[in-house]
Amino acid sequence: DNDNDNDNDNDRKIHHEPFTEAELEHAQIMLTQGHTAEYVTSIKEKCRSSRQRRIDEGKDPLGFVGYVDDGGDTYLTTESYDVLLRATAAWIRCVDDVMTRDKGDTDDGNSNGRGNDERTAQERCTAAMALTRPPGHHATTSTPNGFCIFNFAAAAAIHAIQSGSARRVSILDWDVHYGQGVADIVQRYDNIRYASMHQYPAFPYMGAKRGISGRHGNILTVPLPPESTWTCGYSTSYRDIVLPFVYDEGVWEPDLIIVCAGYDALNSDELASCSLNAADYGTMTMLLREHLASGGDGDVTPIIFGLEGGYQLKEGAAGGNLQEAVLETLRSFA
Repeated sequence: DNDNDNDNDNDRKIHHEPFTEAELEHAQIMLTQGHTAEYVTSIKEKCRSSRQRRIDEGKDPLGFVGYVDDGGDTYLTTESYDVLLRATAAWIRCVDDVMTRDKGDTDDGNSNGRGNDERTAQERCTAAMALTRPPGHHATTSTPNGFCIFNFAAAAAIHAIQSGSARRVSILDWDVHYGQGVADIVQRYDNIRYASMHQYPAFPYMGAKRGISGRHGNILTVPLPPESTWTCGYSTSYRDIVLPFVYDEGVWEPDLIIVCAGYDALNSDELASCSLNAADYGTMTMLLREHLASGGDGDVTPIIFGLEGGYQLKEGAAGGNLQEAVLETLRSFA
């Protein structure tokens, strides 16, 4: 019994696996597949040159660089590029942790830099979460905005496709704000779908009409009015419109689901006016899993979650806080 207890304790340990230089290099390459190379390089140079200048002046290397958007809410520090690169690598690592490549696959230049991984489908997890900041879903091909500088969801989806681990990817965005950056980038990919359920009117004041758009018919926007709750607005739209677009048996069966997991639709979050409770995110996760399982072929479609918005940290907040909403999401896999 004591031996079993020790085994269980080992299973619960947190394992720290730093990103390799190859992983970070690969993350940068994936960023340039969604953003322009000039844009990625400009962010890198702004951070690195400012850091070096502060060092030369005898100052603390960490410092404010400046705002990079017209609205004055998205800024850089000297460490932003390195933080953003690691956030991108975290989303990509989540993809690789849930996906299985054939053992006969060779490295075609799209490797993530972690080396060969020959775990079988049974040995891999079916879900993973990247708890990263800042958010990313507003960042377009060449424009930072809405706290977002690089688009992690797009980079992760492109990595999944280019690495050969997925033929089709669906991105589900339940952040309270429309992720126009994801739509801007993935609309040119016929093997990636993007569905956003968001408040309108609200930043970025786009995605006002319910419907499907994009040259490949791969962008779904589902706007909801302010004060929407799970029972009044969210539930029906999520079940009847969003989930069938994300996975449609015989029509669109993705190998991977990426969730832009923003938690700013919480009742207490001050950046929007919707009124979800923390438990509602667990419900959305459970319904997603049930919908994916409804295909009945026995395979489990893997899901990765990446943190987007969500800014309520106070204990006892009405409807729950960010921490509680994240835990409700994870409990749906317990």
